[in-house]
This record gives sequence, C-alpha cells and structure tokens, in this order.
Amino acid sequence: MKTVVISGTSRGIGKELVLLFAHAGFEVYALSRNKRVVLAYADGHPNIKALEVDINNWDSTITSIKKELTKIDILIHNAAAFINKPFSEMSYEDMQSVYHTNVMTPYFLSQGLVQIMPAASQILAISSIGGVGGSIKFPGLSVYSSSKGALNIIVECLAEELRDREIFVNALALGSSETEMFKAAFPDLAAASQPQDMAKYIYNFAINSVPLVNGKTFPISSQNP
Repeated sequence: MKTVVISGTSRGIGKELVLLFAHAGFEVYALSRNKRVVLAYADGHPNIKALEVDINNWDSTITSIKKELTKIDILIHNAAAFINKPFSEMSYEDMQSVYHTNVMTPYFLSQGLVQIMPAASQILAISSIGGVGGSIKFPGLSVYSSSKGALNIIVECLAEELRDREIFVNALALGSSETEMFKAAFPDLAAASQPQDMAKYIYNFAINSVPLVNGKTFPISSQNP
C-alpha cells in the first residue's frame, strides 16, 4: 500500500483529495488543525489517518508524522494562508504570516520528510495561477499571489536539490475553484470549477506524472492569460 501525506485537509480540495486517495487504496495521512473534522467526513474509512498538527510548527509536525509512518510516496502541500487587502494597508505581519505558511512551511516540511521518501516518490505543491508570470492579477492579492510565485520557484530548486535521490518535485497552479478561500477573495464571482473536479485532476497528476516531469509548474486554469 502506498502512502500519501496531505496538508490542509479540513475542507475544500484537501478534503476531496483525502477521500479520492483513500478510496483508491492509498494509506492517507490527513494533516489538519482539527482532527475531528477529518474523522467526521472519513466516516471510519480504514485508509484515512487524521493527524492533528499545526504545520507552521515544522519540527513538531515532522516528529508527529515520523512517529506514525516510515515511508511517504506522495507528499502534497495543499494548505495555504490567504489575505485580501489593499497594497496601502498591507502590513509586515500580514506578509510574514502568508509567506510563513505558503513558502517556508512547504520548504522545511519537505526538508524534514525527504529522509523517509524513497526513489520515485513525489512532492507536489498546490500553487495558484496568480503566482504564474503573465497571468491575470487582482488588487488586494499582492502578498498571496507573490507567495505562490515564490513557491513555484522553490519547486524548481528542490527538483534539482533532490535529483540524486530521485524524488520528483512539481507544482500545480490552480485557477478558480468553488472553495471558501475563493469566495473570500471574490464574493461576487462564480468559480470555474468545483473542488471535487480539481481534486480529481490533482489525483491523476500525482499518480501519473512520475517519472515524466520534474521541477515544473503547470497552470490549471480555463482562463487565458
């Protein structure tokens, strides 16, 4: 049985990913600040293991994961912090918080977990189309979008850092999906996809991309640019 670890699993795309992987026969470790939420939708599924952690505390999260398992085949960085605030009002604390979760946490969690990732395993970062150069940008999202841009570059760098270990690192830059984060950013707009559909795409990419692609960010959006 292959093992997948997913962050940000209380709702939205993360929740749908947990269910997809579990029903496909993977052993799924769902990272969440609220274990009860995961256990509720897991409904006793034997393949779903809920770990209550704060991923922004890297050391304790890594320790908790390593206590539970000795091998990770797929590590999905899905959790993200979001803020919608005008440039003139953005504070240092705002930027520090978003970059901590969206950039530093995937970096250091990966650093601490690659020791238990075998050859042909994969680190998959869930990014945003807003972090891709040339895509449409929106007022109020400068910190969020730029953090996702930084994440995309980290993916390229880690692919080279981990090439000798044959660990593949990629990112999917998602367009709009009907999640709570999207509704907070664009309360008056309709999303182009549902979380279930986006999760299916991520799942198929995760199980089919190795060893075909490495160090790449793929825009997953129906809009152009």
